[in-house]
Amino acid sequence: MRLFATLTSFSVKRSKNNLYKSHIYILDKLSINVDTAIIIITHGSRRNTFVEDMEGVAKYIEDKLQIPVYLSHNEFTEPNWRNLVSSLLEKGINKFIFALAFLGRGNHVAKDIMGSFGVNEFYKWEEAQYEGRKVKVYFTRPLADSPLVKLSLLYRISSAVRKDNYFNFLEDPEEIEENSMELSRQKVREITGKDGEELEIISRAVYASGNLEIARYIYISKDAIEMGVSALKSGVGILTDVKMVKAGLRWNAENYLDDAVELAKKSKITRTAAGIRIGLSKEPKIVVIGNSPTALVEAIKMHEEEGVEIPLIVATPPGFTNAVEAKEKLISTDIPCIVLRGNYGGSNIAVSIMNEIIRYARGKNG
Repeated sequence: MRLFATLTSFSVKRSKNNLYKSHIYILDKLSINVDTAIIIITHGSRRNTFVEDMEGVAKYIEDKLQIPVYLSHNEFTEPNWRNLVSSLLEKGINKFIFALAFLGRGNHVAKDIMGSFGVNEFYKWEEAQYEGRKVKVYFTRPLADSPLVKLSLLYRISSAVRKDNYFNFLEDPEEIEENSMELSRQKVREITGKDGEELEIISRAVYASGNLEIARYIYISKDAIEMGVSALKSGVGILTDVKMVKAGLRWNAENYLDDAVELAKKSKITRTAAGIRIGLSKEPKIVVIGNSPTALVEAIKMHEEEGVEIPLIVATPPGFTNAVEAKEKLISTDIPCIVLRGNYGGSNIAVSIMNEIIRYARGKNG
């Protein structure tokens, strides 16, 4: 659902008399702060397909954040970010979050954009001047240093040169008795109305737990399955909270519980939380939490406070203290996730869900 009150379209004449249309969205209000605007800046292109691609990116971010996001360009394409900023200044907006949709830190970033405000630091609110007015600006870094961007490019390349050594998986999981699974599918479909991959994931969890009731409580975010599969194919590792989860996965996984004693004492956190901190400090990983709410809280904290990138979290910790709150907190973030809500949970359920994602990564879609 759009959060915009008014839409104004600008058409810019291009070569060969083609008209490429872009949009500036004029707001009556912003849900976060009336004096703040989020602006994505691209290089810009004369090709309409480029604009369409970037509009898709902007819409994805807007849908995730549930706040308005402006798309603008440095050259060739309207709206130009300079005109957009001028327009927003006239409307009383004086704080700008600039998301730089560039790969590297070239002249467009350093001179054309950040240089216009006289700033040179990323991820920091700074006071600046623009058109004689005081503003506050915040710039994100270009994308080349993101491990997920590198992994995404690797995956696209590896699809052409696919070799066994790109994929670090163990033996295939045993075949689950089909008649039992079929019964589970039928019941889950009746309860949830789900189909396809989501039906399979929920059915596996029901089969693993022997509890049909949990079908009502499994939450799957919009892009969780796709992100999990893409991450596995790109070589992203799996990090678990406890050894039982690691032992049940049909893929190489990591667990740092034995290495976490010192950090747990020093930081006054649980060993499972310390193990997650150790694992995520190395590189991005899929996180599978089957037992420990504090491990889940630590993963969320590292993502929100330190910018650690997590392509997927599977969370099924059971319990009455912290578990419900931690799982609902995860659902409220932008992290792709599959969550068993409420007090239900267990390591076996987390394993069954993650093994289904692994099955898709191997191309066995049933």
